[in-house]
Amino acid sequence: MTPARRWRSLAALLVVVADVLLLGLAALSTPVTAAVLALPLAGLTWWGLRRPGRWGATLLLVGQVVVVGMSGVTPTDVGGWAAAVLIATLVLATHLSLSLLAAFPPGAGLPRATLRRWATQGGLLATAGAGAAIVGLLGTRTPSAWGTAVVTLALAGLAATAVLAWRAARTG
Repeated sequence: MTPARRWRSLAALLVVVADVLLLGLAALSTPVTAAVLALPLAGLTWWGLRRPGRWGATLLLVGQVVVVGMSGVTPTDVGGWAAAVLIATLVLATHLSLSLLAAFPPGAGLPRATLRRWATQGGLLATAGAGAAIVGLLGTRTPSAWGTAVVTLALAGLAATAVLAWRAARTG
């Protein structure tokens, strides 16, 4: 059993680190936009962490997506798709951390089985995002004649993700 003080602090730290990294990625393409959005995102982060089971958490996730969306970057190469995977993983980590904080009362310890399931499912989703980015990269780099093959690959990836999610839910 992980003590409440430790796991709650780590979950909150993960949310803050995700915000900082998202702002940093946005600042690479539009530094002024990232600077303008830093203060509202900090406020949303405070609100989301204070009340993770309420609207603050939802608005924080929306705020993170707005920060990324305002950067206006469209992935077209390996670096762009890698950044897209990182961004998706950071937003996913924020969502998972906030849902974990909302699911347990403030003083409750975290059972190891819950931590293991949380890490397994989070890793599975991040891996699925990387697979989707690979398909996206193929879609932007291959000739249009290969479109059917890329769509088939995307559907196979979706089916594989569904099977892995089903297995992860069963094994817990």
